[in-house]
Amino acid sequence: MNPLVPSFVAAGIAFGAAGAQGIETVAVLELRSRVHPIVAAELSDRVREAVRRALPQARVVDSEENADFVIAGRISRGGLGYRASLELRDRSGDVLQRASATASSRIELAEAIDGAAVDLVRSRQEAGGPITIAPLPAVPAPAETPEDALNLEADAGVLVAWDRARRIEARGKESPEDAAAAWRRVAQMRGQNPFREIALTRASQWEAYAAGRRALDAQLASDTARLRRVLPLASVTDSAKIDLLVRFAAAHGFDKVSPLVALLPSAELRARAELSLDCEVKEAHACVQLARAADEAKDAKAALEYLDRACAAGAANACAESGDRWLQGDLRDPARAIAALQRGCDASSAAACVRLARVYEEGDGASPNAKTGLDFREKACAAGDGRSCRRLAGVSEEPARVADLLRKGCDGGDAVSCALSAKEPAMVQRQLQEATSGAAKPPPIARPASATEKPAAKPPPPPSPRTAVEPSHDRAAAGMAMVAFGALAATAAVMMNSDDQQPRRALRSALVAGPQQQSGSSRTGLTLVFGGAAALSAGAGLVLLLTRPENPEGPKVGVGVSPAGVVVSGNFH
Repeated sequence: MNPLVPSFVAAGIAFGAAGAQGIETVAVLELRSRVHPIVAAELSDRVREAVRRALPQARVVDSEENADFVIAGRISRGGLGYRASLELRDRSGDVLQRASATASSRIELAEAIDGAAVDLVRSRQEAGGPITIAPLPAVPAPAETPEDALNLEADAGVLVAWDRARRIEARGKESPEDAAAAWRRVAQMRGQNPFREIALTRASQWEAYAAGRRALDAQLASDTARLRRVLPLASVTDSAKIDLLVRFAAAHGFDKVSPLVALLPSAELRARAELSLDCEVKEAHACVQLARAADEAKDAKAALEYLDRACAAGAANACAESGDRWLQGDLRDPARAIAALQRGCDASSAAACVRLARVYEEGDGASPNAKTGLDFREKACAAGDGRSCRRLAGVSEEPARVADLLRKGCDGGDAVSCALSAKEPAMVQRQLQEATSGAAKPPPIARPASATEKPAAKPPPPPSPRTAVEPSHDRAAAGMAMVAFGALAATAAVMMNSDDQQPRRALRSALVAGPQQQSGSSRTGLTLVFGGAAALSAGAGLVLLLTRPENPEGPKVGVGVSPAGVVVSGNFH
């Protein structure tokens, strides 16, 4: 564990806790020194003696085994002389306090380290002692006159003193010493004195009360002086300062803490302290603000505790939020959740009633109970939750009640209730009951097929969408295309055989991908090719248009032009 430097307050609280359990054991270890090991041993003994003088009730040892606190340190030497560094650690190893001493010689260092050890122990006593006071005795009740006191044998002076003592003790809370003295005089009066025993008892009671008041005043002065020294310190953590102020206010009264809050070094810290003090006196809004601050600090546990305190202070919405959080995550605690939600629902929080209804409807934190869930739905509806009113309408058998619940649901902000309230009550009742029964029906449970059961036949897959053109349309389109190509090829053959050379060259360059210079025999060959292609293409197209094959698959015919001529391929059947 990395050593931390917590506040003086933490150190004092730790010492106080150990002292309450028995005698403190403080281990003073040998000081470390690389230069003068003999000097280190001598100085270690000086530290032990100083601790024994400062803590006469403690047991000082030289081994940290089973020790409540450990004092360790080291000695170093520099250009300015010697230096001794001491630190006080608790049983877990956390550093509670540090002290140091410097000197120019070994003799001076022995005296300085003695004072440093005393300061190390005294600092935790002054700054860290927990604020506790002796309980103040109860104010004595007024004395009652005994039945046999007023007799003729009692001295008149005794009766006068008795009456005077009773008048003085009426102001005894402000002046307990005067009340004790008055009763003491009654007890000491001579003669026939039937009040002697009662007066002695009353005098003792008021003297005890006076002693308690003196102890309280002394403790108040001591705690005030201590906080005036501790609160401005930068080495004391903010949370420790606030804790001290809260404990001070609880011990001495919240009216006496305001001057001490002003000693805190920053406005933000003073605001936090004020919120903590307000939360301590059950100001719910302050507890909620502290919960939000804990949420920002990613402290979920602290946030929940503050929400619980706000709930206890009467914030119904804080009860709903607290209960919902207690049902989630690592901090889940259904018992605390139900207690918080119950408190919030009793305070007319619709959100708390709804969440509590879900607890029993869903079995989340408690055994499922439909009747209890409906009871909390009734409370949620009465608190203004429109959806709960609609759910109640869905299970009601009375049309008039259905209409009334829907009106309440609409008033509660449920838009569905508003829409349904305008329809016929009987039809709405039927629709709501169907919806409720459908919502309440559990999902089917998948069961493994037994060895004797046959697996259900799979339904045939849906037919794929038809994207291709129908075969009859394919045949007609192909036939028309081939007839058109044949006409084009025939036109080309006629033009190439004519005498006009310019059109022939143009047509040849557009249709034939071959060399630009052709011989006469080549032109004749091309004419024959185009003519044959025209005849074949037109004939095939007419066949496709005029015939219908038995198989649904249409013919597949392809026509193309190559440098050597026109190519026709495919299936004409």
